[in-house]
Amino acid sequence: EGLPDKRSLTDITQSILDKQAQISNEHKGGEELTAHLKQFLGRTDLVFENSKEGYVVLRRGKPAKRLSEGEKTAIAFLYFLVQLKDQDFDLAEGVVVIDDPISSLDSGAIYQAFSFLKNDTKGAKQLFILTHNHEFLRLVINWFHPFRKQCSYSMVLCSETTGGRSARLAPLDQLLIEHATEYHYLFKVLHTFQADGTIMSCYHMPNVARKVLEAFLDFHVPSNKSLYLKLDETDFDPHKKTAIYKFTNDLSHFTGKGFDPALVTETQKNVAYLLEMIKDVAPLHFAGLKSLAEI
Repeated sequence: EGLPDKRSLTDITQSILDKQAQISNEHKGGEELTAHLKQFLGRTDLVFENSKEGYVVLRRGKPAKRLSEGEKTAIAFLYFLVQLKDQDFDLAEGVVVIDDPISSLDSGAIYQAFSFLKNDTKGAKQLFILTHNHEFLRLVINWFHPFRKQCSYSMVLCSETTGGRSARLAPLDQLLIEHATEYHYLFKVLHTFQADGTIMSCYHMPNVARKVLEAFLDFHVPSNKSLYLKLDETDFDPHKKTAIYKFTNDLSHFTGKGFDPALVTETQKNVAYLLEMIKDVAPLHFAGLKSLAEI
């Protein structure tokens, strides 16, 4: 009698069953999810079947086993979107948070995921979308462009000190908002790089340098040759080119070895070499990137 809800266990159990039946009846549950999954994946081998406790995923009539990561992502994402309508949730007054909905999806499915997200959440009072994928970010930014006065973009900046690892929110760099690729922003990361003497401040730089190098050489040496051969054809100091290649190739891949303390000095030296090469080979290109990086 002291409890706020005085219904008996039987009454509560019946209430749960009634609500489950209501959800299933009102929104056709499995049929709607199956139709969405067919459109999302572009095939018909996976089917949702209603059950007392929710849905069972079948593959060619049998319980689906060994789902790929992409299939799991698609199923979870579509189920979430359907639940926005199935639950007692007022989208027009609701807050929707979607965290990296395209993880493990191939490039073709990214556009399907975006299409579903856009159509099923556009009526939300407030919408938060988190992603690591720049291609998906571009789709979101283009979608929000007409409503740019009503939205904002942020990025998570991580750092590590003697006190431990921390993260903070900062405005998304304008170069990521205004340009179709990451190239301009990554050039800015190289151009403004300042090592503080710790490996932590340098460990991501080989990957950044490799991405900039690959993009630059795709533009400078337009061919299907390897990175090594493209770099070899570039008219620049051969010793510095060798150092750049070793830095961007060896240190941007997992080798099983621990970080060499020399990473700090190698990073400082090779970032300078790479910027020098871009400036020497394509001065107008470099000047344009530099002016954008210094705004």
